[in-house]
Amino acid sequence: MLAIMTLPASRTQATMTRSEREALLDALLLGEPELGFTPRGNPDPRLVRLVRLLGRQAARDNFEAQRKASEPGAS
Repeated sequence: MLAIMTLPASRTQATMTRSEREALLDALLLGEPELGFTPRGNPDPRLVRLVRLLGRQAARDNFEAQRKASEPGAS
């Protein structure tokens, strides 16, 4: 199912900085137990790091889209 949800690398246009890549690799601790949902209080720190990383990327993408839309001659 994961293969269906991901795009081949040749078609994606997202760029990632070295620090973002390292942060993502740190979050992918393959030998660690599965991420767990804790409804009260103490969230899994790996999940928190992943959410922050994804949030920063989404903010950059949104900022770039707004910048392009506000350029003169943009449709």
